[in-house]
Parts: sequence; structure tokens; C-alpha cells
Amino acid sequence: MSQKIIPSQQNINTVRQSRAMLVSPTAIDSIAFWNTIDTLTVPLVTVSSAKDHRREVTFLWRSKKPLLGVYVRLNRLTDKKDVDKGMMTNVAGSDIWWLTLEIDAFYRGSYTIVEIPLATLPEDVSQLGSRFTPIIGKSDPFNKTPDINVRGYSESILALDLAPEQPEWEAIETTTMRGILVASEQWVTGHHRRVRLYLPDAFKSEPLGLLVLPDAETWFDHIGIISAIEAAMLTGRIGPMAILGIDNLGEADRNAILGGHTALIFDIARNLIPRLQMEHPDRKWAGRAKTVLVGQSLGGVTALMAALHAPETFGHIISHSPSLWWKPDSGSRPSHFTEQDSSWVSDYVVASPPKEVAIQLCVGSLEGATVPHIKALHKQLMAEGVKSELAIYTGGHDYAWWRGALIEGLTRLPG
Repeated sequence: MSQKIIPSQQNINTVRQSRAMLVSPTAIDSIAFWNTIDTLTVPLVTVSSAKDHRREVTFLWRSKKPLLGVYVRLNRLTDKKDVDKGMMTNVAGSDIWWLTLEIDAFYRGSYTIVEIPLATLPEDVSQLGSRFTPIIGKSDPFNKTPDINVRGYSESILALDLAPEQPEWEAIETTTMRGILVASEQWVTGHHRRVRLYLPDAFKSEPLGLLVLPDAETWFDHIGIISAIEAAMLTGRIGPMAILGIDNLGEADRNAILGGHTALIFDIARNLIPRLQMEHPDRKWAGRAKTVLVGQSLGGVTALMAALHAPETFGHIISHSPSLWWKPDSGSRPSHFTEQDSSWVSDYVVASPPKEVAIQLCVGSLEGATVPHIKALHKQLMAEGVKSELAIYTGGHDYAWWRGALIEGLTRLPG
């Protein structure tokens, strides 16, 4: 199944008629409306009448329950302070709720739809877009694109027609693992934690690259990294690649070991990687040029720290949406980070530029102050002679595009 929603061509008149019904002052025939919607792709998408690179996207929800409202929580477009933008409109006297947004055609992001009970307090409504939302939404039943599950519940994906392709994630539910996965308990950063090693089905003589992933419980248990890597190897987009994944024990543990902390990096470089190579002497390893650490958010900072503190191990770093607001003191918060602020992470990296490590920086265009800070870091690294690349994806702080950027980043390894 395609993971992108293409603007309607054959049914464009039907889409426009359906939208017109939503705003018509006359009574709407709900049954006829939903019968028509069954013939269309939802969300309804058409080219914006104002700009060719924009799309008019209509979300729909069906509920007969008395509700205070229905809210579309769309990553970095209607969340955080923009909750009001995600509030759907009810067609009076019907079970139809709708919301139309104009969105860049390159956008890819995750979303849920939240039914707001009648008794919900105003302060709770205002928090629906926050990280600590009082009501967890549901995936969109009308959206037939496969869901993504990062936080233990399903979210829908809105991928518009000009969004970068993600072919490896389209067949993820139909593939059977060809390689070997070994899970063990290892003493890492002061705790016993699950460590996973995936070895591909490749000739023993073929040099293996090594992908190292913090946040492994997300990548292995929810995102399906093995299936995507195997798909990329089968099509030849990447060469043979093993995966080393290190789990967090929880949110507090994640905060304690990722970011600017270095204990995890030293354990990986000095203990885990040498141990796995000793345990698999029959495998041929490609070496540091194809040993890559990939991290997101706080893990993106970890990746940058690995470039500084373990360049003899990692020849390549991929940092997705790094938390450049992070500081050694625990008082720093992303919500307080502005374009005018200095970034401790950027200053630390540039002070000792890792000239022997290739760095890929990736950020979502909707990530606020992080975007100019990432651009500035990239320019500083380039000026210092570091092999730095920058990619800006149309999206937010989101695994919906991080997963595609991960595979794309691996295609840029040498060889």
C-alpha cells in the first residue's frame, strides 16, 4: 500500500462537492455523505487554489456521541500552542466532524484524533497538544495508510504527494526476517539492560557495516527497523548491515544516559562493539567508515558526542533533530529555547571539531528554534573542515520522517 496521499484527480469534483456539503447552510444527508466518502481517499486532498506546492487537506471523524469537541493532533501543525488550529467543526444535527488545513505538499507527519468529553475542563483542553496530554487520541479509521506505533498506541501518518519516498516501510508488515536477532542482558551505563544484535543473511566474506541505535526499544519493538534494513539490503540501497541496539529502562533512564552524557558512548565503543566482534569471529567487519551511530532528539545529541569522544570507532554520525537546547545542568527545557539563545551542544562540538568523522544533520522544518541552530552548526562545522551534510525535512519532531531519513542516511555511507 502506498504511504503517500495523492491529490484527487478522477474524483476531484466529488471531493469538492463533499466539502461544499460540509459548509452548506442546508441540512445534510449524513448517510449519503458517508456513502460518498467511502468511495474517496481520506483525508481528502486537493491542490491549493492559491499555491501549487500547498495542499488543502480535509480530516473527517464520525461520532454520534455528545462531545465538547473533536481535535486533530497533527505533529507540529496543531499541537503544542496551536491546539485551536486542530479543532474540528461539527455539522449541526449530524455525526459529521471535519477540519480543513492548508499544508505543504512535502509534509510527512503523525497524527491522532481526540474525542473531547463534555465535562473536560478548559485547562485540560489547552493541554491536548502538550507532551503530557490528559486524553490520548486514536488513529484515523478513514486513513488506510499503515499506522505507526511509537508510544504504545497507534498514530496515523499523513504523507502528502511530494514527501520523500519511504519504500522500505511500505512492505514492513509482509516481510519475514531473513537474518538472526540475538537479545541479551548486558551491564551498560550502570544497569543491566537489554542489548540486541541483528546479523544479516549475508555471505561471511562480505564486510558488514554496523548501525548502532540508542532508543532500541522504540526502533525494534515499535518501528520495525529490521524489516526496513532488510528491505533496503534486498534492493541494494544499502550494503550488508548489522544492527546493535541498546534499550532504555524508562523515560528517567533515557534522560540520564542520552544527551550530552558520555558513559553510554564509552560503553558502546570500548565494551559492546569489541565484544560482539570477538563473539562473531567468522564475520568480516567493514570498520569505522561504515560504523554509524544514529540518534534522534536527545539521542541526536548522543550521536554528536560520539563523533567527539569515539572517533576511532565511529566514522559516520547521523543526528536527527538533536536537542540543541540541552545543557549539563538539568534546568534546560526545549520550550525555553529560542533562536537568540546560545547552544551549549553546538559550542561544545565546534570547540573540538571532529574532522575525521562524517556528520549528517537532519531536522524538521517545523521544529522552531532548532532549525536555525542546526543550520548554524552545519555552517560552523563546514568552516572547520568537518564533512558535514544538512537535510531539512518538511515535518516536525517525528519518527514519521526520522525512519525514512535513517535509511536515506545509510545510503550515503562510503561504498
